[in-house]
Amino acid sequence: MAKNYEDRLRIPLKGNDNTLFETSTGLEVATGYTRVVIGGRGPYIEFSPEQIMLVNLHIPEDKRFKLRPYWRGKVHYVEWRSNDEAHVKVYEQKRTVDYADYRVGMLYASPFDLFVDGEPVITKLGKKKNEDVQYLF
Repeated sequence: MAKNYEDRLRIPLKGNDNTLFETSTGLEVATGYTRVVIGGRGPYIEFSPEQIMLVNLHIPEDKRFKLRPYWRGKVHYVEWRSNDEAHVKVYEQKRTVDYADYRVGMLYASPFDLFVDGEPVITKLGKKKNEDVQYLF
């Protein structure tokens, strides 16, 4: 069954500098995004470091080992989590991967975990696409 990610997204694939992304609790994660990447593991929203609200994120204690010198050149990403009950995962890309066009130095989050104007960034599978959908920005 086709997942039709592009059809279900409520934001354009090409980013902008003004879309405000929040968790389900309303915590701001980012303002703006560069693009949406659809790879072998689904869609991810790409952010530049300047767009991410790092003050609202933390690296979980059990993931901090990836920051140690020994691991820096070995890990593909560093995991951040939102500072709220939603625990949204944000990936800080450290190395390239073969299943998607992720860029080193950029950050990524699943559109399934983020909201714009109080609405999910992506609609659930099974809902019909509305031909009159207006983007949320």
